[in-house]
Amino acid sequence: MARWLTLAYTCGVIRVRDLRRHFGKRRAVQGVSFDVEAGEVVGLLGPNGAGKTTTLRVISGFLDPDAGSVRVGGHHIVRDRDAARAAIGYMPEAAPLYPEMRVVDYLGFRARLKGVRRARVRARVRDALLRAGALDHALQVIGTLSRGYRQRVGLAEALVAEPAALLLDEPTAGLDPVQVRELRRLVGELSRERAVLFSTHVLGEAEALASRLVVMAKGKVVASGRADEVRAQAGVSADAPMEDAFVALMGGDRSEAA
Repeated sequence: MARWLTLAYTCGVIRVRDLRRHFGKRRAVQGVSFDVEAGEVVGLLGPNGAGKTTTLRVISGFLDPDAGSVRVGGHHIVRDRDAARAAIGYMPEAAPLYPEMRVVDYLGFRARLKGVRRARVRARVRDALLRAGALDHALQVIGTLSRGYRQRVGLAEALVAEPAALLLDEPTAGLDPVQVRELRRLVGELSRERAVLFSTHVLGEAEALASRLVVMAKGKVVASGRADEVRAQAGVSADAPMEDAFVALMGGDRSEAA
């Protein structure tokens, strides 16, 4: 982790510059730029279809950009893919867990796939489960876990190779209020050692969890900064609900404020 932190503080963990990604004629991401520094939680906020998930998938290396550049831990996501992906822990909205496996076996399998040395696998799995708050469920079969604990296993999987950057796609989707509060606490603790970028369309969740927001609409960044800066960019008062800022940034269409 010390090596990643050195890189993070000298060059930043995530650097996105003029990112573009098309699917046929549909422009999913159009000229998106932002940074995420070590020790920071940045919320990628926008309505469904804004381009948030596509942006995360490009940053994580699952999709190639059509134009622009992404660097993670100083490594270019296309030209130095293996090194860049080694710096990333990615938890998609629906984590691809194997329901018939025990938690500890699944995480050990994923750790080996991520290049963790065999002698270190057991320690890395235990540490990831501890950080994700799921150590007491290590021997349980994944298919018997609640939605909240499956989410924790997905988080542990993202952490098992000790990444410098943590990418979370709609991390609280389907969780009850108690589980949401606990996940917020976990993410806050994890951000002390790494950069965290998460996507959401839930306004309250973005404001509660993020130190900074990047607001997207129709594939573009329409505002960015702290919550008060986003309100100022939207042209609403400093004490206005975030929903008012969001609606203004979406062009006044309340149907977008999901």
